[in-house]
Amino acid sequence: MIIMYYQTLSYSLGKNSPVHIGLKKPVIKPNYQIDLGDGYNTSIITIENHSGTHIDAPGHFIEGAKKIMEYSTDDLIFKNPIIIEVIKDGRELINISDIQNQNLKDYDCILFKTGFCRFREEDVDKYLTSNPGISPEAIAYIREEFHNIRCLGIDSISISPYGDSELAIKSHITAFKDGTSFGEPLLLIEDLDLNNISSQNKIKKIIVCPWQLEDVDSAPCSVIAEII
Repeated sequence: MIIMYYQTLSYSLGKNSPVHIGLKKPVIKPNYQIDLGDGYNTSIITIENHSGTHIDAPGHFIEGAKKIMEYSTDDLIFKNPIIIEVIKDGRELINISDIQNQNLKDYDCILFKTGFCRFREEDVDKYLTSNPGISPEAIAYIREEFHNIRCLGIDSISISPYGDSELAIKSHITAFKDGTSFGEPLLLIEDLDLNNISSQNKIKKIIVCPWQLEDVDSAPCSVIAEII
């Protein structure tokens, strides 16, 4: 008998959640409170849209490009995902050489497990300032060779190392721009929790549920894996 279960690959958001340096920390402030005599509890939540596990759409870096709310539900369900384990330490990039022996023609989503997610709890400063990323060349290779790939995810705070704005722009633009040799622009999931999953797991499906926010390029999201 095949046993199927679901696993969350995204982090919860709270006032102590690490966010990319330069973003404001999340603020969750009680508003109406039963213990103060109100009839119910409510909170005021102030969070930047690239906080926690979030999904970047092309509108993040390209003016007039598609925003996350313009994607349909079907666009955010990936029925042939793959985890590629490529262990990286501080500021190392995933390069073409790390993936060129992978046959990716049947997959629609790649989750890169670098192992760096362990530092989110162990050493948050390292997690935020020394993260690995994905090289623009590797992104271009994926888009040119495997038009079926629609999404990339990584278990670090960003697809580009902190502090290198030129590389960050190039990596994101390469993922999002139109090109005659490219497939559709990619979606990018950053700050994934891949601590308890590996390439040994058979993932049947990935479901991405972004916050339903109008007029923003990208959004925090829940990521659910169906595993068999």
